[in-house]
Amino acid sequence: MAPLINRIKSLFGRSDVALPANPLDYEQLVHLDAERLAEQGILTAYTELSARLEPYSPSPLEVREVIDDDGIGYSVYAGDQRYVIWEVNDGVHNEDGWERATVAFFQIVNARLKNSSHRFYALNGGNDLFGIFLTEEEFAAARRAIPKRSNWPWMPDNAQPDYGFPVDAAAS
Repeated sequence: MAPLINRIKSLFGRSDVALPANPLDYEQLVHLDAERLAEQGILTAYTELSARLEPYSPSPLEVREVIDDDGIGYSVYAGDQRYVIWEVNDGVHNEDGWERATVAFFQIVNARLKNSSHRFYALNGGNDLFGIFLTEEEFAAARRAIPKRSNWPWMPDNAQPDYGFPVDAAAS
């Protein structure tokens, strides 16, 4: 790929311009899929990720799932924290289960990593949700090197409407 980029730069007379290298190792991505997480898959995904968590934090966090309300409610417990993924309030089912599941999963994994130099960051979202272990320095370097915000690693949170996803600035 580098020879192609150098060839393109030379065609425009700009062989002196260095493009920043993308510091992310895409071979290390963990495919998650927010839909799968939201469909009672958080415990399974956490269990599958456990072997990759070992080098960063050998002490597992107890995670359990609870399905209630005749199978339409779904909550996850990790330690003493409860994460509600699906619920019915006043006869209305929430519509943000994928987002809630994403936030819950990353918060659970990062709770386990609290004494580690690494955190588990998200890339993309929805069916294309991935996770990657990065140090704070690697995270910052990726954000500097990747021009498009929506391609940045990010930390899911409960701030609506984007739940922490780095949305590209609106075109003016």
